[in-house]
Amino acid sequence: MSKHNSNAQTVGSESGIRRRQFIGAAMGGAVAATGILSDVNAARSATRPDQDIYREVIQTPVVARYDVVVAGGGPSGVIAALAAARSGAETLLIERYGFLGGNGTAGLMTCYNGFRNQRPPEALQSVKGIPAQYIAEIVRLGGVADAVSYPMPVKHDITKGDIPYCVGFDPEAAKVAALNMLKKEGVRLRLHSCVAAPMLEGNRVTGIIAESKSGRQAIAADIVVDATGDGDIAARAGASVVKSPAKKSDLLRMTLMYRLGGVPVGSDKGAICIGERAVKWGPAFQGDGTDVETLTTAEVETRLKLWDQIEARRNKPGSESVYLMQTATGIGVRETRHILGGYVLTVQNAIEGTRFDDVVAISSNPMAYQGKRYFYKHEGFDVPYRSLVPKGVENVVLTGRCLSAEQDPFWSARAMAGAMAIGHASGCAAAMAAKSSVPPRKLDVKALQNLLLSQNAELRMGKRIT
Repeated sequence: MSKHNSNAQTVGSESGIRRRQFIGAAMGGAVAATGILSDVNAARSATRPDQDIYREVIQTPVVARYDVVVAGGGPSGVIAALAAARSGAETLLIERYGFLGGNGTAGLMTCYNGFRNQRPPEALQSVKGIPAQYIAEIVRLGGVADAVSYPMPVKHDITKGDIPYCVGFDPEAAKVAALNMLKKEGVRLRLHSCVAAPMLEGNRVTGIIAESKSGRQAIAADIVVDATGDGDIAARAGASVVKSPAKKSDLLRMTLMYRLGGVPVGSDKGAICIGERAVKWGPAFQGDGTDVETLTTAEVETRLKLWDQIEARRNKPGSESVYLMQTATGIGVRETRHILGGYVLTVQNAIEGTRFDDVVAISSNPMAYQGKRYFYKHEGFDVPYRSLVPKGVENVVLTGRCLSAEQDPFWSARAMAGAMAIGHASGCAAAMAAKSSVPPRKLDVKALQNLLLSQNAELRMGKRIT
């Protein structure tokens, strides 16, 4: 069987891409390469009065193999896929929606926060490299917003590559920018595909199981980057999970973002504005974003509440022209699982700006601390590589808000600019691990840092590490 098949869309030319053969038996027989459903035995067995069990035995076809599979096409996943491909790995990016961008596009959170401190000291642009190139592509497409809701006391010229703390953007431009860059790097793409489970041999992840209109299919990989936001791959592979915080009332809330049309220019200061269009924060809901019933309730309640709010606004003088142009495809989830990694970033690390020998990214976005927005007295804290490698699971690299951290520094690092910087590191690490056949936890971190520096990432470590 060839390494790829026609079910995966090529984004760009395949010329020069190395190909290998994959034999299903090489997976140790764990996943068969014949038939979508074979030898299906179903039985119903009541384990307790209120629960039935449906049992099935499934043989899933292995339809392709890649060096690196990135599960999740949000900002961090897109950058991770670009970094892995640029670093020489045959890379697949898989996404549940029909477009890319995650909470930035599907969630209408149309502001990338954290390219530097929001307040002085903010001379350092802490997120550079591939994420900065992505912003440059949005600028080229004319997709930068006219105004954002965050105050930024120091001015920067984004058209010259000097990126401010926050970049507001047109979600449609962001979608196209991602596709343009993936096409240039030759990343393969599967849309409309949900990652159902990891492929496993013991505690070693050997790929992912995807569900789509094509059915249930297995895609083998040397390394999987978990960019699901909720740590789905790592958690289902058996990684230790910490639900933080202990009290549900302290869990970061979900928010339904929405876009208004017909807004008089300059009249809405608490929004991300492009002409007469304004993106705003809508109703919030608190609950477990990994529970489908909770998510369903959240979607229903916030959408009904938002409609009433817009109707009330339209009845106010001066707002007669305002209309609800768009709601987010899905409610914006901020916090669910925290995967336990080789190191857990602490509140003190963030406050003190602790430097780590294995730094691979910098987070300069403010964090929530003691109930307030906390602004650093330094220019961002280090994210160590150890926080991107889950304990107890092999061949998985975490990215985005899956990283190992206490809630307060997590609040900072989950912001999309910082998440893109982490994606840059995760993608490079995955490519290096795949190409050298080394588990991610045993990777040569100095070599990883040098690779990131060669791709213009900001690590505050000079040009090369010896």
